[in-house]
Amino acid sequence: MKILKNILIAILAIVGIGFFMPGTTHLERSTEINAPANVVFDQINELKNWKNWSPWYKMDTTMEMKFSEPSSKSTGAYYTWASKNSGLGAGKLTILDATTNQNVKCRMEFGSMGASQATFSLTAKDSTSTKIVWAFDDDNGLNPLKRWTGLLMDKFIGSDYEKGLLSIKEICERK
Repeated sequence: MKILKNILIAILAIVGIGFFMPGTTHLERSTEINAPANVVFDQINELKNWKNWSPWYKMDTTMEMKFSEPSSKSTGAYYTWASKNSGLGAGKLTILDATTNQNVKCRMEFGSMGASQATFSLTAKDSTSTKIVWAFDDDNGLNPLKRWTGLLMDKFIGSDYEKGLLSIKEICERK
């Protein structure tokens, strides 16, 4: 009985502390690419290009991806994915806003896990160099478990963002 009581106290403590954790999650990675902003923008804004650089597609190249038409240069363009081999699950990514050669904002829906936002911000350093910032933002709401998870997001996906940016850099610098 004492063990059960201690387990219950631990669970209540974890949940209770979770309410005091940050209500939002933000992480970002950046790099400089020796290519004009329009070349970098085209890699991000054309959703069919994501297979070329997405770290998650590289984890499961059998992932099923379906694209809207048009699949680029359009607010509302989207793709859906379904992965059976890597634990990446299923979801939908939709372009919310695409500002030519500057920013692409996306909504990522993860089924019952909710939705998050990704933003790619491009800054032309000069006519041949671009800084790209890839950011992830999530509203954790009042869910204490999601707030705990938010603290770990950098560890969960930070290296994936770095791999994706490196792939974008390699592709754009070859063009």
